[in-house]
Amino acid sequence: MVGYAFIAPILFFFGLFMIVPILWVVFGSFQQGGIITPSEFVGPDNWRSVFGDELVRTTVKNTGYFTLLAIPGVIVAGLVLALALLRVQKGEAVFRAGIFFPVLAPPVIGALMFLFVLHPDFGAVTLAMRTVGLSSPSWLGDPAYALPTVAAFEIWRGAGFYALVFLAGLLALPKELYQAAALDGANTLRRFWHVTLPLLKPTAQFVLVMATVWNLQLFDSVFVLTDGGPVNRTVTVVMYVYRSLFAFGNVGFGYALSMVLLLVILAVSLVQFRLLRSRNR
Repeated sequence: MVGYAFIAPILFFFGLFMIVPILWVVFGSFQQGGIITPSEFVGPDNWRSVFGDELVRTTVKNTGYFTLLAIPGVIVAGLVLALALLRVQKGEAVFRAGIFFPVLAPPVIGALMFLFVLHPDFGAVTLAMRTVGLSSPSWLGDPAYALPTVAAFEIWRGAGFYALVFLAGLLALPKELYQAAALDGANTLRRFWHVTLPLLKPTAQFVLVMATVWNLQLFDSVFVLTDGGPVNRTVTVVMYVYRSLFAFGNVGFGYALSMVLLLVILAVSLVQFRLLRSRNR
């Protein structure tokens, strides 16, 4: 009983701020109206609309394409930065703070900075490309470049967090294994491949799952950088949920779509845990 008493406050707030909202959304997904007009029970109509909506399929494709770009990029960038920080001997606190700064900056401020850097007239990237005789494309206005540009911004914004996570994992690795590998004649690349990567699997598993969960919920940077354009090329699932709730007033549809996203995230996370756990065994 004493143990239950200690965890009771956590369970209370978890139920209040997690379980109750989820149950409310599930209930609302079977309703229509509820903001201006009275709510009306419509059964599974909202769910049928979600699976039959063409724009939903577009948002799923956009979100999937974005995650395929952002997750490998942010993991590789975080690992490279962590390995670089591991070799810093002096002023490591300054370098760590500088790498972590994009994570601390509000997403809107970071997106506005990115807009300024990519401005087609006076942006730093545009001026640098003009200096070497290259023409700068419309990074956020061209359908071919818009979503990869957003992915580049998210990689820049999130790499610092994952770098510190990887750095914590690297610092916890036993130094004796590296000494033994060096005595056996293993060079730096072989020590990294046969010692560092296998021992870093638990950390990599955590990073992979968290990066997947966060990137599947992409909203704020797209809202500021492109607002879903051009021609819906960067509309994500969460942005469509936002539009359904606050722009179109289709509350039940937005609730149903958000529940679909939640189920997808849970399914993907479970699959990742199962695969990584089997490989670890």
